[in-house]
Parts: sequence; C-alpha cells; structure tokens
Amino acid sequence: MALHAPDGSINITVLSSPSQYTGLFAADGSMNVVASSGGYVGAAHPCGAAWVTNNTSNNTFSIRAPDGSSNISVSPYFTGTQRCTIVSGSFGPSTPGAIFPIIIP
Repeated sequence: MALHAPDGSINITVLSSPSQYTGLFAADGSMNVVASSGGYVGAAHPCGAAWVTNNTSNNTFSIRAPDGSSNISVSPYFTGTQRCTIVSGSFGPSTPGAIFPIIIP
C-alpha cells in the first residue's frame, strides 16, 4: 500500500493506545496516528506516531490544532485539514481523543 490513496488523501492507521514504539509509518506504508487526548500534545506521540485531531464539522481549520496536533478529516473533507483515509483502526469511542458528554448529577 502507498502512503497516498488514489484520491490524494493520506492513508492512516489509527492506534488506540500505543504503549511501545511504533514509529511514524505502519508496515503497510500508511501513517501511524493517535487521536489527540486534549491539552497540549504537540506533533509527535511518544511512540513515534503523529498526534491528530479528527474534525467532523464544516468549520474552516488551520493545519495545526491549538494542542499542536494536525487537523485532519476523513471523507467528507473539510477546508484547511489534511485529507485522510483510514485503512486500519478507527476514531471510535474507545479511541483517546473521542469526545464524551460528562453528566454530573
């Protein structure tokens, strides 16, 4: 597999909670990414993967999120974000960086 998908987006492998060094690129050639966990994280996760913020709204974004991670979007793509195609993993509820409502009784 190539780093870029046929539509020009970047193929990514979403890592849910890496505890050992993985590096920036997966064995299949895609880019390893970790969903931003909030607070300032910078560009690179300690495991070597890239920190990313998955954007799901029609707002215009800059390439970097305020926490230092890269702003990305998967289809549909949003202005200012890096276009990505997920080849492995997901930005589901078990992925760090997912947003959950907090209910305080």
